[in-house]
Amino acid sequence: MGQTPLLLRLETITAFTLLLKGAGKAATEQILKDLMKQLKYGLIDKALVIRVASAQCVQAVIQYATQTMTQNDIEALLQHTFKAFEGSTFPVRRAISSLIATLLVFTQSQATVDPNKPNIRHAITGEGAKKTEEAGKTVTLMSIEEMLSQLSTCFNRPNASRELKTGIIESYATLFVLLGTDFVEANYSAILKHILCEILDTAKPLTASDGAYLRSQVNFLLYNTIGKRLLSEQGQANAIQLLVSNWIKKWPPLMANQAAPNKDILICVTNLASQLVCELEGAASSVQDVIVEPLFVLLTHSSFAVQMAAVWCIRCFCNAVPTNLLQLLPKALNLLEKNLNNLTNQTTTNKIFQRTIAYAYAVAAIMSVFPAHPIYTSFELSARAMSLANQLIKQPNKDTKIASVQIQVAWTLVSSVMCLGPNLVKIHLPQLLLLWKSALPKPSGKEVNGIRSEPEWAFLFHTRDCVIGSIYSFLIHNSQSLATLDIVKRIAALLNNTLAFLATAPNSFAASTMSPSAPYETRLVDQYYALRRRIFQCFNAIKPLLSTHESSLGSLLRNSLLVFTELEKISPSSGAHHQITATLPGQFVSVWSTADGHGYGVTSKMQGYHIDVASHNDDNSEEVNRGKEWMTKDRFEHIEELIDRPIIGSIELDPFYSYSSSPNGNHSNYFSPQRQQQSQQITRKKAYIPKPVSPSTSYIDASIELFATLFVNQLATIHESTFEFMLKVIKDPKLEKNSPKRAAILVNIVVALLGAFKNIMTFTKKRKGEIIPFSPRAVQLLQEILMEVVIHPDPYLRNAASETIGRLTSIIGGSFVASQMQILVDLVVSNRDPDVRAGCALAIGYIYSHVGGMAAAAHLKTIVGILLSLSSDPHPVVHAWALEAMAMTVSAAGLMFSNYVNSTLGMVAKLYLSETHEPGSGSIAVTNAGMSVGFTAYQEFGRIIYELIGTLGPELQTSSKVRELCLNMVEELKLEPDERVNVEAIRCIQHFLMFAPKYLGMQELVPYLQHQITSLHLPLKKAAVTCLYQLVQRDSELVFKAAQPGLDTELFKMLDTDPQLTDVKNVIRNWLQETAVAEPSIWVNITKRIVTGSSSGNTGGQTKTNSANQVHLSDDEEDEDFGDDDADGFVDEDNTDIATTVADASGITTTLSVNVEIPPRWRTQLFALECLQQSIQLIAASSIREHFNLIEARRRRQQAGLGDFLVFRVPDLIRLSFTAATAHVNELRLSGINLLKIVIEKFANTLDADMEDMLLLEQYSAQIGAALTPAFGSESSSEIVSAAVRVCAIYVGSGIVKDLYQLGRVLKLLISALDRCKGETKLTGVGEIKDLSPHASVMVKLSVLNAWAELQVASQKQSYLKQVLQPNLGVLSPMWLRALQDYARIRLESDIVALSSRSTDRIQASSNSGIDSMYSAATKDVVLPYYRRSWLKIMEAVATLMETQESSMKEALENNPDSEQFNADHPSNLFYILFGLCIESLSRTSSSSKYDNSTIPICLHALFTFIQPSLAGNQFLPKAVFLELMNVLDRLIQTEGYRTQLIIIEILQRLIRNYGIYLCDDIEGENKEHTVDTTLDPEVFPATAKLYYVLRLLVNVFLQNIPKLTNKPASSRHSSPGSRENLALLLGPSLDTIALLVGIVPKDYKVDLLAICFHIFSEILTESKFEMTLGPRVLISLKTVFHNFELNLSDENITSLAKVVCAMIHTLLDDFFEMKNGESMTVISQKSRLLATMLIITGCPQAVLRDGEGRKIFVDVLKQSLSSSEVELAVTAHQCLRNLISLLEKKDSLPILADLGQTVVTSTLSFIISRILAIKNNKDSIDDVSLASLNENTKTLLALTNGVQEEQKSSVLSIALPTLTYLLDEPPYNGRETKIHETILAHLMSVATTTPTAFRDTVTKLPNDVKSKLESAIRYSILASQEKQQKQQQREQQLKDAYNDSKQPTIALKMDFSNFG
Repeated sequence: MGQTPLLLRLETITAFTLLLKGAGKAATEQILKDLMKQLKYGLIDKALVIRVASAQCVQAVIQYATQTMTQNDIEALLQHTFKAFEGSTFPVRRAISSLIATLLVFTQSQATVDPNKPNIRHAITGEGAKKTEEAGKTVTLMSIEEMLSQLSTCFNRPNASRELKTGIIESYATLFVLLGTDFVEANYSAILKHILCEILDTAKPLTASDGAYLRSQVNFLLYNTIGKRLLSEQGQANAIQLLVSNWIKKWPPLMANQAAPNKDILICVTNLASQLVCELEGAASSVQDVIVEPLFVLLTHSSFAVQMAAVWCIRCFCNAVPTNLLQLLPKALNLLEKNLNNLTNQTTTNKIFQRTIAYAYAVAAIMSVFPAHPIYTSFELSARAMSLANQLIKQPNKDTKIASVQIQVAWTLVSSVMCLGPNLVKIHLPQLLLLWKSALPKPSGKEVNGIRSEPEWAFLFHTRDCVIGSIYSFLIHNSQSLATLDIVKRIAALLNNTLAFLATAPNSFAASTMSPSAPYETRLVDQYYALRRRIFQCFNAIKPLLSTHESSLGSLLRNSLLVFTELEKISPSSGAHHQITATLPGQFVSVWSTADGHGYGVTSKMQGYHIDVASHNDDNSEEVNRGKEWMTKDRFEHIEELIDRPIIGSIELDPFYSYSSSPNGNHSNYFSPQRQQQSQQITRKKAYIPKPVSPSTSYIDASIELFATLFVNQLATIHESTFEFMLKVIKDPKLEKNSPKRAAILVNIVVALLGAFKNIMTFTKKRKGEIIPFSPRAVQLLQEILMEVVIHPDPYLRNAASETIGRLTSIIGGSFVASQMQILVDLVVSNRDPDVRAGCALAIGYIYSHVGGMAAAAHLKTIVGILLSLSSDPHPVVHAWALEAMAMTVSAAGLMFSNYVNSTLGMVAKLYLSETHEPGSGSIAVTNAGMSVGFTAYQEFGRIIYELIGTLGPELQTSSKVRELCLNMVEELKLEPDERVNVEAIRCIQHFLMFAPKYLGMQELVPYLQHQITSLHLPLKKAAVTCLYQLVQRDSELVFKAAQPGLDTELFKMLDTDPQLTDVKNVIRNWLQETAVAEPSIWVNITKRIVTGSSSGNTGGQTKTNSANQVHLSDDEEDEDFGDDDADGFVDEDNTDIATTVADASGITTTLSVNVEIPPRWRTQLFALECLQQSIQLIAASSIREHFNLIEARRRRQQAGLGDFLVFRVPDLIRLSFTAATAHVNELRLSGINLLKIVIEKFANTLDADMEDMLLLEQYSAQIGAALTPAFGSESSSEIVSAAVRVCAIYVGSGIVKDLYQLGRVLKLLISALDRCKGETKLTGVGEIKDLSPHASVMVKLSVLNAWAELQVASQKQSYLKQVLQPNLGVLSPMWLRALQDYARIRLESDIVALSSRSTDRIQASSNSGIDSMYSAATKDVVLPYYRRSWLKIMEAVATLMETQESSMKEALENNPDSEQFNADHPSNLFYILFGLCIESLSRTSSSSKYDNSTIPICLHALFTFIQPSLAGNQFLPKAVFLELMNVLDRLIQTEGYRTQLIIIEILQRLIRNYGIYLCDDIEGENKEHTVDTTLDPEVFPATAKLYYVLRLLVNVFLQNIPKLTNKPASSRHSSPGSRENLALLLGPSLDTIALLVGIVPKDYKVDLLAICFHIFSEILTESKFEMTLGPRVLISLKTVFHNFELNLSDENITSLAKVVCAMIHTLLDDFFEMKNGESMTVISQKSRLLATMLIITGCPQAVLRDGEGRKIFVDVLKQSLSSSEVELAVTAHQCLRNLISLLEKKDSLPILADLGQTVVTSTLSFIISRILAIKNNKDSIDDVSLASLNENTKTLLALTNGVQEEQKSSVLSIALPTLTYLLDEPPYNGRETKIHETILAHLMSVATTTPTAFRDTVTKLPNDVKSKLESAIRYSILASQEKQQKQQQREQQLKDAYNDSKQPTIALKMDFSNFG
């Protein structure tokens, strides 16, 4: 085979692999033997592609062919396979590790033992292995230990290369994944022991860098592979317990013969524990008893690294289970103080020093968790730490050893306090500035010349390092708010002092000199580096804040430049011996492979393609900056990147990071706030452990970052000198061209320049157009530097240099672009070296992407041409990078690229089909070079197509040819076996979905994505999920229809295995929004399944089969192969697929799609509960009643036969909330309580369908009580109690259960909580919860008060609550008031409060809220949200009690220190507090805002309550405040609905009633504005008066609701203010209010106000839509208005009143009988107007008497109405007239009114009489109407008799009687008289009986004929009525008799019982 071409060999092996897969059983033993022989050669072939293919083929032999193998065969094969790792690249390692793992999994299959050879065990490969495996555990081919030792023995070979070690670690990882969760959990102890003892516990002592390297590898296995993905939550908790008991507790050894684990093992185990704790987060509470003590013991270890690992673990634990903060911090502080006291003992050992420092870091680390969990903290502890630090700084010990420990402890504590946030830090800042100043003095002349010993230098370096560490901590945590220019300048001066001090130090120290003052082995030179690094970091943090051009900065730039270029001067910290590599001259040795922890002084900022410099300027959206993350090594990323890392950090190298919150080793990115948030999230979220690098490297890093920062605003001369210096260093003849030493310098220079250019670009962007000029000389020097690096053989360096050139071109711009391009193009043309061509291509790509579309448009053609030709280069290094540059160019060019789309697409298609771009083409050397590029051409094709789709955009829909080509390419890429290519294909699909979705088939796409979701390749998973999310947003129903069953299960499973994929949640949320309302059961079932932890069962959560099988199926078969795996979800070995085509020789193939089956993690359960809550909210918002009404839901279900309604699932909801509320993780418990709350609120009124008059939830009262009780147990936390107390209140107040006995359990919880609150000023616990922090106690107390307030408010509707509340109101009232006062107090700026506590200010500063006034600003931030959440309810409760004048509230008010009134006229302070809270929230909220819309009504109701003299004094508010109140109310009236307006009207009514005098007291007053007003027009109503504002408010209400009142167009909002009823409800009270207002106005303004009233009234009366509703209300108001109106009015007032009245009468009566639009006015309207006029006339008689005109109109209308055919109108007119008549008798008391009556009566009486007489003419044809009219006329006529004095009555009757007698029938009478006769007679009889005397007198004087007619009529009438009466009596007697007769018994009894006694 040796001579055959490479590609042919490759294809042959691949064909064999496929053959074995398809028909492995058919392979005979001989064939297999020959094949294996060839494949063994293949495994160590020089061509790496052949190794990959051979490995896959061997794997297929093991999986599919049948042959017997012994353990010796396996061992031999493994030993041979290990050789393949030598000189391998990642794809080879991945394939080989897959093979090794498969072989080792095979060793766990059942074996048979030959009795003759008992040591030899056999097993059968292929399908046979499976069958036997299930038959139960017997002998396996190898034991677990034997299996694992196969790998470890090879790993520990003396001269094993890095590649081999990495390969073996990857084999371990693959093996564990294949063995699966159950196996790993069952054998965790054995696996852990093996890895720790065999790999870490090496016999020879490790150097620091080797130790870090090994630890990283072990951590990768134990955490990234096993701990994070394979262990269930229970498994993780068990693992922590195992780690603690078997390893951490083994130190210190208790027995003499016990060996303690070495320090590397301890570090590794502790780090693993901290990562697992972070994974468990809340669930870590289960291990808290196990882990804490051993960690504190570990703090006493002699190795600083172990101590710091323990410190970090303690920090992680505090973060995960913050309830322990209040126990752990005092514990650490106590230990620290104890050890500090022991320092000065004679017996002090170094151990005590070390221990003390460790405790200090522990305190610092615990404190740094405070900002994330403020509720569990107490600032008293930080104060204690600060005072301890103070003490130590001010009184250091004379002994330098002790002093250095004290100083380190002190400044560490100060640094950690700096993390607690600006509010806390600013209190200590003045003191700190002094301390810093004294610690960093300017060196004096004596010091400059003095000579110091090394111990002295060591001590000085150490103290300064500690001090500057605290300054740095201050800068990065508080720069946003506290670092003012002044402070920054002071700090800069101190840093300069320190630099001046360092200038006096010797130039170098011997590398071997140890620092005598440090308790650990520390080199003096490292202390020097550490100090300089800190100074650089501080300058870097300050620089953005210093706008001035500081003189010191120039020398600083030079300083920093020397550090990273003169590397030989830096002595490696890691104890690394300079490696002397015997390089052949000219041979390239990579700087990255020097694994000595120093790498010749190379910076750690370049990590592969990712360069972390000036990263605060990275534009997150820029593709360019993402460090080519698509070249992923995915699962093995962490382990593979170690190969290229000369330097591996560790936390003990810079313990600053153990308490600082920055997420990575450098702090440069600390400036943007969003970075800060991100970093805090990272720190809080992930199980990351900071890995700062050693002092020598971090010194170089800091210098590079500082150089990049300072370079921005330097002068041109400095630019030139800097570049000249760099060039000189690079060209140094002593450096070999390809040596790693030179590479290190190149890396540093390029990274520094890249950072500088990034900063310059940001600077020019901010200061638009301020360009920083480079001189031509500088540019030339730069080109010389960079062009050398662009063509360097190291790809990482090439990439960095290319980006630097791109940025440089962008900065200079102009003609430079063209010249730079030309240089690159010439190089490509003249040079065939692949590295050169690749570098130039990449540089071109970067130039175009940085210069940007428009600026570089002219060069686009050239660029495309050159990149297209380079892309066709057969050398893989060249074409891969050229294609990448092409992708960058298309991306940057956007639409400008449209002309080149076709040619580029054509090229992609052509190259895809050509052999040269396949892996494995060309010579062995060429293919191997291709294997090491890290990505393939196919990936790039995907990236280019993605960008092209973006360029085409919507055009895709029109041009079918291009679209088809794109789609076909995407389909091809989808089918590639390389998962990285699939990722690109899916991204293309996403882009396609945006522009041309209809050309993609959902039915095929969704199952494809669903299949990819189960991949183990994370980027593929991520891409598939994101694409799914995009589809779900378009149409979730379609997606779930197209999906295979079980997609939901898979999604939720992903939340367990890959919680970082946020789009999974988005997909689920989107699906929820679509389905929750229609199918609530889905969500109840999902939540039930996940929360109860039951496995997916048969919901179809199977793993899909191997992707490679499908790759070669034709389309129509494709679907069949899905889902045929074992339904149990555990996947057997054969799923580790084998790559199938040559295309994968680059190799990321073996698509492990192993399914990790673990019970749902608690975060997933939490998410499921959140989903359920969201679905209930969605259902509630849908307003489908059946969901909450069981009876209707049943009815619907019976009618329709189906119906999925939430109400049917109430039992499940209750059960779920119970399960969650009693879970072991606090977050879940909170969610459970919250779910219970929602269920109670939503279903409180649901009736039970089976029991009459029972509520549905009543039957669950026991479960609800059971769910709430544990919240008060000892396991609970303050947040849970707070939530539970509120739910208790909601439940008790909801009225579900009204029987107090039944509520006993829940009530007891509430009452006990209240008892605890009232008993203690600082609440320390509730229920069984002890030791609440001060903040938590405020929160709990407020929750309790809020809960009781809830009950108080509910008791207004539910009377059974009153007996619960009554006994407790005495306690509650003062506490409620206090809470509101505290809220107001905290709302004030904390500084004011601090002041008021010193003075005897009126605001009570002392408070029971437990707020330490020193830290009130910081406390405010913590507790304010809790007050905000509860004050409204409390305010509402207080208001209800005040309104009902509850005695307990009265007492509370009297006893409140703030309610003392200085005089009875003015309101008390307490009133102002309550009033102010209401007003403030009213002026901030509006009902349409996102706040709860109950705020406005509650605050308004409270205001309504407060307006009473007992609270607000007799004088109410100062005028300015009052006017502000009116303005606030005015705004509400204009923006809110009618309900709000109604409450405001009620407030005004109460104001007018209680404070009438107050409202008017400034109208007559002498205020200045008013005088201005009156001089202009003395009659005017003053616009600054309080009354004016009240009036304006009222008028606004009318204007909004009666459009005719205003001539402005109505605002859209109020043109439809609801129904007519609402209008009446609102305007009725408004009318009453305006009437009341008239009553209180001073007399001079009464008429003005009346005119306004009249205008409003008349509009209402003349508006037809109000006639039924508001018309009657107007009359009532009129009556109120005119009560005693004319009293005290002056003459001129009455004259103007007369005018007003006249106008009003005109308005009301002018069109009284006119036709409008062909219709006459309705009777109702006429009646209202007539009555209104009547009220006006009688209300102001003086004015009416003066106004003849109005009176005349009235009389006319009255007459017409009297004769109206409308009965109702006529009746009303008569009533009016009679009223007027009745005025006459008031002649003595109210003469004016009598006069008025007189005038009107005089003019109407004759009219009445003539009307009566007119009846006689048509006596015979009279109808009912006329009769009624006659009746009324007669009544009116006779009313006159009552209206006159006694002596005038007979004269009135002398007119009336003849008139009436005239209408009587002529005698004789016979009982058949007319109706008229009867009517008139009845009236006459009544006159005779009421005024007999006058009647008799008048009759005697009548003419005889009249008299006789009258007498005979009356006589006949009396006789007739007597006769009638007699008949009636007789009839009644007869009936009585008949009844008595019938009462005799009708049944004869046999016996006579009459004598029965």
